[in-house]
Amino acid sequence: MDPLAALSARIESQFRLIAETRMAGIPVMNEALGVAMRGLGRVGENHVGILVTPWFMNILFLPLGAPDPAPFIGAKAQMLLPSGSYEAIWNHEEVLGGYWSCSLFSPMFEFADMDSAVATADAAIEELMAKPEQAEREAVCEAMVMPAAPRDAATRMAEAEAAEQAKREAAEAAAREEEKKRRGVDRRALFGLRREVEGTA
Repeated sequence: MDPLAALSARIESQFRLIAETRMAGIPVMNEALGVAMRGLGRVGENHVGILVTPWFMNILFLPLGAPDPAPFIGAKAQMLLPSGSYEAIWNHEEVLGGYWSCSLFSPMFEFADMDSAVATADAAIEELMAKPEQAEREAVCEAMVMPAAPRDAATRMAEAEAAEQAKREAAEAAAREEEKKRRGVDRRALFGLRREVEGTA
């Protein structure tokens, strides 16, 4: 089996076990969902992917080598992806070892089924691995130097989507304005033609 596929399978197996034991019967569980590791690949010195479970959807950063010194459980660090920098928390599972985790969704009740949760994870990993345009890249750098407030990955994604929506709305407004101008010119031309016809009648 491919090493990344084997690692994904090990992660899924561990979190299925957690779902059946530690998390069993806890109200935060969305029983319509299962466990899936999506988009696992190497980024720098980590394997990075998105883990879907019945109680959270997180970005996982699994170090290729054990950090020295090892962080304490709950320690925070900024993890760099092509789309920007994200705050993650250090966790540990006996089977997996230590890893960083960044929350995207928790709890998971907004997802009606596993297909919709997996589709969201796939879209999220694509966005996380995409390099921003120049203006967005400058904004990310500025935020890294002087962040206004701590923001999780879900907030960052929502802000990026809001920015894209604003661009679309601005383009649509410009197109409507251009159409109004064109119609105004057409009406003026039509009225001018009518006056010429009336003048020669």
